[in-house]
Amino acid sequence: MDCCAKLLKQVCDDLAENINSELCTQLREHLENCEDCRNQVKSMRGTVTLYQCLKEKKVPQDIHERLLKLLNVQETA
Repeated sequence: MDCCAKLLKQVCDDLAENINSELCTQLREHLENCEDCRNQVKSMRGTVTLYQCLKEKKVPQDIHERLLKLLNVQETA
C-alpha cells in the first residue's frame, strides 16, 4: 500500500468510514484533482515525520503546543 493509500485509510478510519465508502471516495477524488490539498497533506506528512524523529529529544512546550494546534489534534495523556 503506498503512502497516499495509507493516509486515506487513516483519514477514513479516523472518520469511522470504510475505505470504499462514498466519503472516502470523494476524499480520494478531491486529492487527485486538487494540488493545493495534495501540497497541504504533503506538508503535514513532512511535519509529522520530522516531529516523530524528535521523540528522543525534549521539544519545548510552546512549540509542542503550537504543533498540536496546527495539526488540530488533542494531546493524549
